[in-house]
Amino acid sequence: MSREFFSVTYIIVSSEYNARALADLVTRTLTTLDTVRLPLDMAGARELKEIQAQLVTQLKTRILPHLLVQTLPAVVVLGGSSGAGKSTLFNTIIGEEVSPASVLRPTTRTPYIAVHPQDKAAMAGHSLLSMGNVVYPENSIPGLVIVDAPDLDSVDAKNRELARRLLDAADIWLFVTTSARYGDALAWEMLCDAHARGITSTVVLNRTPQDVVPTVRADLMKRMAEENMGDTPLIVVPDAGPQEGLLGENSVGELRLWLSQIASSQLASTLVDRATRAMLPELKGKISMLAEAVEMQANVVEELEEKVNDAVIEPLSKVVGNAKKGRYGQGSPTTSWLTLASTGGALSSLSANVKPSLLRRRQKGERDVAMISVFDGVLTAVRVGLTQALVAGEDAICSAWRESVVDAESFIKKARERLNVDTIVNEAEMQWKRDLKLMAGAVPDNPWLMQSGIAAMIGVGAGGVHGVVSSLRHISADDLVQPAREKLAGVAEDAMTQLCSAYISVLKEIPVGDGKQLRLRAAEYNDYV
Repeated sequence: MSREFFSVTYIIVSSEYNARALADLVTRTLTTLDTVRLPLDMAGARELKEIQAQLVTQLKTRILPHLLVQTLPAVVVLGGSSGAGKSTLFNTIIGEEVSPASVLRPTTRTPYIAVHPQDKAAMAGHSLLSMGNVVYPENSIPGLVIVDAPDLDSVDAKNRELARRLLDAADIWLFVTTSARYGDALAWEMLCDAHARGITSTVVLNRTPQDVVPTVRADLMKRMAEENMGDTPLIVVPDAGPQEGLLGENSVGELRLWLSQIASSQLASTLVDRATRAMLPELKGKISMLAEAVEMQANVVEELEEKVNDAVIEPLSKVVGNAKKGRYGQGSPTTSWLTLASTGGALSSLSANVKPSLLRRRQKGERDVAMISVFDGVLTAVRVGLTQALVAGEDAICSAWRESVVDAESFIKKARERLNVDTIVNEAEMQWKRDLKLMAGAVPDNPWLMQSGIAAMIGVGAGGVHGVVSSLRHISADDLVQPAREKLAGVAEDAMTQLCSAYISVLKEIPVGDGKQLRLRAAEYNDYV
């Protein structure tokens, strides 16, 4: 790199915005971002979560600290592909072997953060310090925090993620590469992105044999110019060959001089301010994008709930209609009634309205048992019909959810774990029996049936068994048939509600954030962009 680089005059950008007001906005933005959840597996959700993580790092670790502490040192992050020699450069710059360097990949698993002792107080409580091992070398550069980051292409996903977060926290990025790796797509993409976001970047061409330096430098500068990075400094570190320990002072002299000049002048604060100003419009756009995503996910949850209610309309209508129209007494219950109510049957006296004086009291219990047996046939039909309705409703819900824009299988599984159709049917049956018993309690005493028999007979009549209504008239209970049908329809509706609740309860637990708050935060950045 030419020495003329250091003679370039940098214009200090004055702070036109109120740092304290912006710091307050950033703090409120972080609070809002902390509540953002994107739990649904939708298209683009992974990318949006990356944007959220990036925003939090940029605001919390880069922008806010500089707004709160004017004397804060600039953060310089060494990043790049594996095998570029970042750790060796890092150790040489700070003058101590603290970050392990070897041929193993990845070498840097835990970041090393070098803070000069003079900057220790200014960096106290900085969130960056929680991201790696912090050292305080005497030979480091005052006014700069230098970070050895994991490889961008690390085989360890956590390392790759941490490398990205550290780049988001950087005020200055040293893109360390080699003659063999400078064209790597991932690292090059990250460099272009950092430049577009206003982060000052310097390309460090490391471990490059002297005989290929002109060719590689020319090609690299051409690539940089094509990406509008023609003003990005390019520093060549001579290839030292196989060695252990620190590089010679001459190897990193130009790089250390550049960093020292940044630290000792007002250039560092200029670069920080420039990066902040460049980031604010992008931050506003990304916050708005997140707000839209959060609202979209909230809308999808609402749509899933609507699908639950819509899916059960048809089976619910069928089971309720059958209950209200008395269609559960057909077949076996009717046959049983006709048999027992015929001449000589246990219920013949009731169907024929035999005068009470001719009845024997000891036959009353026998008639109750017979009536209950007929009612059992109605109950069986009710159970079958209600079970079919619940199963059809559940199938319809699952089918509707599977056609949604999200992968709802995990939600379906969780809802089914909470659902037991047999239990719901049993509860519905018991509730209808309780309703019938209450109705029977209001029927005047009679010589034909006891209360249990009356309740069963009302249920048989509600089921639609022909001939029972006239017999109910004999005990002044014929007006209870339609109310009993309404009660049956009600318990069927309650059963279907329980089915829906099992699925809706899963949706209620999905932690979707408040998109309106995000939109409000984004709008507040209009004063700074």
